Amino acid sequence: MRIRTQCRACGLPYPAALSAGTVELLCPGCGDVRRVATAGWGPRSVAVCPLCGCRHLYRQRDVNRALGCLLVAVGAALVPWTWGLSLVLLALVDLWLWFRMPMATVCYRCDTVYRDAVPGDRQGDFDLLKHDVLKYGKSWEDVDLGD
Repeated sequence: MRIRTQCRACGLPYPAALSAGTVELLCPGCGDVRRVATAGWGPRSVAVCPLCGCRHLYRQRDVNRALGCLLVAVGAALVPWTWGLSLVLLALVDLWLWFRMPMATVCYRCDTVYRDAVPGDRQGDFDLLKHDVLKYGKSWEDVDLGD
């Protein structure tokens, strides 16, 4: 399974591959070793993040953000010659590409993206409150309502 994770020591994001025999990942930047749990995931599914042990995962489109930004930039650059029609045309191309992109599974806590994993039934869309609670330890008691 292809993943994209981030080193906890140096912060470098890097791609890696997980297979049944993978027990640790090595950061290409600093050489930090990250353990990989053997339970809770398979070649096409993830129920528990093998890198941090979090059971809370969400699904999202596996979109190439650089390609989307390039489409907008090209459409904006062509505006003076196309009277704005280039933005409409490239927005439709972008929408078509978005519907063609496969789903990916992402861990709330460590932000690891599992590209080849099919999202399970428990894995819904992104929830900002759940993200803040799991990643930053926030709670409703921490919110200042201005009273």
